[in-house]
Amino acid sequence: MVIVAFVLFLVPMIFFLLAQQNTLRAISTHNRKMQPGEVWLQLIPLFGLVWKFIVVTRISQSIRSEINDRNSNSFLGEANPLFANDVVPLPTYNIGLTYCILGLCGFIPILGWFATIGWLVCWIIYWTQIVGYKNKFINNPL
Repeated sequence: MVIVAFVLFLVPMIFFLLAQQNTLRAISTHNRKMQPGEVWLQLIPLFGLVWKFIVVTRISQSIRSEINDRNSNSFLGEANPLFANDVVPLPTYNIGLTYCILGLCGFIPILGWFATIGWLVCWIIYWTQIVGYKNKFINNPL
């Protein structure tokens, strides 16, 4: 039973880490705040609980740098229409931070069940957001 639960958690986690890694790969090297392969450090027990906060922050900063770079390098100085309405200081950061915090709150007895449900919802939203940015960057090269 434990093995089945572990596999049910590990498989989606691998796809999630691949999404984070691919999002960083879609960002220009000079705009990355971390190397794409560093996202895999989240799999290290206990260390990963802290490292995921760092990954969320650095991915958000990398996305912001890439958007700023694309807007400043656009034709005739006009903001790239794809990112013109993207005024959030750190895209994906708030939902990513919420997902990290709720993940830790999941260890609290009784309250943990509610936090785990919230964690799952926020995790999915965060995941879709980073994939959305990755797709925008890939489909609209500099």
